[in-house]
Amino acid sequence: MIDNLFTMLIELLNNDVVTAEELAAKLEISQRTVYRYVDALSMAHIPVYCQKGRGGGIMIGDDFKLSANYFNKEELQLIVAALNAIQPNTDKVNAVIKKLTAIKNVRSAQQSGFINEDFVVDNANTLLSNPKLAAKFDSIAAAKKEKRTVRISYHNRIGEISERDIQPYAFVLSNNQWYVYANCLKDKALRLFKISRITHIIMLDTKYQIPAYEKEWNLCDPTQKDKIRITLKVKEPARYDIEEWLGIENVNRAQDGGFYIAQGEVYDNEATLRKLAGFGAEIEVILPSSLRNKITALFDDAASIYRK
Repeated sequence: MIDNLFTMLIELLNNDVVTAEELAAKLEISQRTVYRYVDALSMAHIPVYCQKGRGGGIMIGDDFKLSANYFNKEELQLIVAALNAIQPNTDKVNAVIKKLTAIKNVRSAQQSGFINEDFVVDNANTLLSNPKLAAKFDSIAAAKKEKRTVRISYHNRIGEISERDIQPYAFVLSNNQWYVYANCLKDKALRLFKISRITHIIMLDTKYQIPAYEKEWNLCDPTQKDKIRITLKVKEPARYDIEEWLGIENVNRAQDGGFYIAQGEVYDNEATLRKLAGFGAEIEVILPSSLRNKITALFDDAASIYRK
């Protein structure tokens, strides 16, 4: 009954009007059962109407839509759990779950990432802009859902390649980079793996359980120790990005109105130097002079390469 109800609901959502005869044929049930389903949907506060006569049939009110807010992530998980509790891992339940996730607006809500009453993690753009990363993420997520160990090839920052069997516990998003926190069977310890550095993923048959665990990772840049105060001359195209970096209150229009002056504290490291260089001619480092000199040397070295 459950899968037929959802099939009927989606059929009504996708059509202006459907006759009881058409629904009965599609669902392979009697027309009397169709009308019983109409009553069941009405009891669920879904505005289903029956109109007699030529051109009539069964329809849903125009004002009813399955919006992105109709099911939040927790409600979807609850529905899936309830379906599996009724008929675990059956073709009927899997068909219902597939139909649920096929609804465009529901799928959009899922792609938002993690949602609760306090915050939203929207990761759709991060993953969709990098299909290979998205594929890796999906493979690991599928393994975590099924509690199955995965075998990965991992490239660390110094070029070493290792094959590891890991058991995914959680995903971590930090500085727009995705990591998987997993039990590494090789190291016999919880490890954090950057997903972009994984090249091969094979799902194994070995099952596992996720025990209670504590956060044991540290994603802080070890070079982030000393800070310096900087002053920048900023052109209009870079203003928005500099405001996001240093804070909108620290970016002010200059008196002549042709540019902006930005001030703030940043880490005195290579990451800051590369970030500033990335703005090219849209900014100018005014202070400190030591940072200005580093930027000048960096651009001189780059220019010498292209002048060859």
